[in-house]
Formats: sequence, C-alpha cells, structure tokens
Amino acid sequence: MTAGYFCAIGIALIFMFYMDGDIGVMMLSFLLLMPLLSAVLTLYLRKKLRIALELPDTAAKQRQLSAVIRLEKDTVLPLPFLRMELTADAHFEPLNPDAEPLPPKPLAGSSGALRYQIAYRDWKKRRRLQLTPETLPLCLSMGTERQAEYRIPVTTRYCGCGTVSISALRLSDFFAMFSLRLKNDVQTQLLVSPEIPELKTNSALFRSVTTAVAAADEETESEPTFSASAMPGYEHRDYIPGDSLKRINWKLSSKRHHLMVRQDEPIALSRLSVVLDFRRDTREIPMDERLETEEQLTETALGFLMLCAKYGYPCKLCYTDTAGAWSDVSVDDGEQLAVEAVNLLSGGFRPAEQLGGLSPVPPALMQESGSVLLYFTSHADAETVSLTDRLPAQVYLVVPEQTVMHAAVPKNGSLWAATKERHLVRADGEQ
Repeated sequence: MTAGYFCAIGIALIFMFYMDGDIGVMMLSFLLLMPLLSAVLTLYLRKKLRIALELPDTAAKQRQLSAVIRLEKDTVLPLPFLRMELTADAHFEPLNPDAEPLPPKPLAGSSGALRYQIAYRDWKKRRRLQLTPETLPLCLSMGTERQAEYRIPVTTRYCGCGTVSISALRLSDFFAMFSLRLKNDVQTQLLVSPEIPELKTNSALFRSVTTAVAAADEETESEPTFSASAMPGYEHRDYIPGDSLKRINWKLSSKRHHLMVRQDEPIALSRLSVVLDFRRDTREIPMDERLETEEQLTETALGFLMLCAKYGYPCKLCYTDTAGAWSDVSVDDGEQLAVEAVNLLSGGFRPAEQLGGLSPVPPALMQESGSVLLYFTSHADAETVSLTDRLPAQVYLVVPEQTVMHAAVPKNGSLWAATKERHLVRADGEQ
C-alpha cells in the first residue's frame, strides 16, 4: 500500500505540472489529507475500543463450542482493521491445522555452546514470526454499529484447564499505512471435564486393595460398628472377592441364594486413601504427549475411585488445590466424585516450583498406620518413592505406562501402570 501511495502522489504531481493544475492539486490534496484523517481516526478509536473473549465455564471432551469475541466502541465512527492472533493451548484441537508446527526447542548441551546459542536464537525468532497450528490469525472490522460479535469454533481435546487467548493486537487505518499496537491482550479459561471410565471388579489392583483393606480392618476391629440408625446390617450389597467374611449377612444370603454384605459399616473410609500427585513431569516432552499422559493418569484414578464407591469402599481423596495446599475429601458416591473431579482439575498439574516446596505426600498420611494408600503420580522419581517407602501404610504406586521405564520401584510397596485404555496392570514384574 505504501509503494502504491507514493506512486499515486507522483501521478498527481505529473497532472499538476504537465497536464491540468487544478485536477492535480485536488488529487494531491486528497492523497495527503485522507491518510492524515485516517490516522487521526485510528488514534481516536484506539481509546474507544473494548475487547472481550468469552467461553463457557465447563465442557466435555471432544465437544465443539464457540469462542466469542466481542468488540464494543463508544462512537458511531467506523472501526478500520483490527488484526489479532487467537491462540488455544493444547487442551484444544488445533485452530490452524494447515500451519507448520514449530520445531522442537534446542536442548542445551546437545552441541557446542556457540551452536546452541545460534540455534536457540533462530528458534525464538521463528516462534515469534511463524504461525503455529494452535494460532489463528484474524482481521476484524466494524461499521457504524457500536457492538459486534464474532464466533470462532474450537473443539476440546484433553481434560484440564484450557486457555484461549487473544494476542498481537494491532489497529491499522483504512489505508494500512499506520499500525498501532494494543496492549490489552485478553484470555479466558475453560475447564474440560474428564471422562470417568468404568473399571471392572476383576482388576488385579482392585482385588489386591480390597483384600488389603479387609485385612487391615480385621487386624484393628475388636467389636462391631453400627450405622447411624444403630441397626447393624441395615443396608446390603452383593459380595465381591476381598470383602471381610465378618460382614456377610448369612441369613439374608440364604434367602437370596447369593452372598450379601452389610454396607453400613464405614470401616473402609478410614482405611483407604487415594493421592493424586499434581506435580508435573520435569522431562522435556511435547505438550500434547504431556497432557495425554496426565489425562490418562487422572481418568484412571477417577475410575478407580468410582469403582470403590460403587461397591461400598468409600475413599479419602487427597490432591493439591488451586491455592497449592493439600486438600482431602471423603468420596462416598459417584455424584460426589463427578463434582469433585471439576474441583480438582481447577488446579490441575503444575510444575513443582508453583507448589512452593509442598511435600509430595499429605502430612496427615505420614501418621496413619494400618491403612492402604494408592499414590497416582506422573513421575515416580527416587525421592518420591523413598518417601512413600517410609509411610506406615501399605502403598500401591501407580504411574502412566509411558513412564514406567523412568519410575523407581518401591521397596515396601508395588508398582502399577495406568494404560492408555484406562486399565491398571502390575508393572514391577511380580505376580
């Protein structure tokens, strides 16, 4: 546009000096005044423009929804051209799938110091200039209306707290000769809820855990407990392997021709704890792979909790909340677990530095003896395993199957893997 503008001025000068002076003067005046008026209008509208980005609070996985961009201005003067970049993080499907992905970040020590600095500088420049699959360029404009709304379709992909943002905001005039940088970048978050898988009771880990819970109960229980109505055996459920024989209602079982277990004794509540470690794996891996692994671990943990609640084994769930402190809640039924899944993902996985040196294990569990602990973590390093080995509880350590090769094997517990199909299998080679 700038080269064409100067060519037009040259033509106006030719008209003014060699052809028709009046027409040349009119053309030259128009070419000089209109860009000036356009620039003044752009400067004025810069302070009158408000930009907002809206998303729903929550959404399920693999659901298409709209990111709403709202533009408002306090004048009827037309808005020229507003250019921006809409970016959705890896919790969403790529907004611009045809764009070329950014190459991996150069690793320090992979080559000489000088080569690494050159490669890193080139990578930063390319990241600044190149449009990536998660970035969509937009150019918007408004007429005399004071409000405008634009809807951009986005599709959720991984569970967790996803972020959609608007950046690189630039307001240019009608002639595209002047461009002003706007500093009011905006972003909004969407909580992508997990899918809680339905695990089977024939899971080796579930059988092992229920047997350990029953054994812990038999070691400590000296007299029967009672329900809130003081009527032991008031509610019943089907017997599953691992239930204590002391809780079988033999009279009712003989009438129904299958074993029935009293459900009103809450012994499992104080015996079984599930810890979801939200410390992020420190390895340099692609964000898609990282989120897939974290989702795999989270959904498997929720599936196991749902299975325990379904068969009368309420658990104590421990996780780090949005404030970076340990939070625990007793999970008794599936509806409560669905609500708690939203709460725990509000904080989600974070680098260990953001947790301020928080202990990998809740302090309350350090003193509980005779209990059973399931510890779900994305990286079982030697320090974490050493800490769980000192716990008085019987520990089951669960990691994603992709990280089993990097996990340390506990000495006083067992190592299990959460598969991509949301199954739990033994990973330490023992049967």
